[in-house]
Amino acid sequence: MNNHYLLFLNILVIASIFTGCGQMNLQQKEITPLFVGEEAMVDQTKADHAKKIILSMDEVIEVRGVSNEENIYIAPSVKHFDRLHLNGIRSDGFARIKKRYPNAKVHVSTDKKIFMELEKLENELKEKRISKEDFTKRLKKLEEDMKG
Repeated sequence: MNNHYLLFLNILVIASIFTGCGQMNLQQKEITPLFVGEEAMVDQTKADHAKKIILSMDEVIEVRGVSNEENIYIAPSVKHFDRLHLNGIRSDGFARIKKRYPNAKVHVSTDKKIFMELEKLENELKEKRISKEDFTKRLKKLEEDMKG
C-alpha cells in the first residue's frame, strides 16, 4: 500500500512539472505588432519605427501606436510583474522615441483603454475604413484621455 502511494505521488509530481513547463513556453511566444506603414491614408512609418523601439524594451510584451504629422501616440502593454514600474517604463519609452524623433510630440500611455483604442485605429487605418478628418478628431480625443 505504501509503495503504491509513493509511486502515485512521484507520477503526480512529474506530470505537474511537465505541465508547468509546457505552459511556460506558451507565454514566451513572440508577438509582433501591426505595422501599417505607408499603406494607410496617413503615413505610419514613424509609428511603426517607434513600436520597434518600444518592443526592444524587456518589460514590454506588446505595443500599439499611430502617428499623425509630428505626433506619435504609443501604448505599450507590459509584463504583469513590471506593472509596478509603469512610470519608469513610460519615461524610458518616451526618451527612446524622443531620441530618434527629437522634433516629434511623443505621447506614451500604459493605460489599457488607450491601448485598445490605438488597436482599433491601427486596424481601421490598415483596412482604410477611416477618413483623415475622423482620424484627426479621434487622435485629439485620445490625446485628451492620455493627459487626464
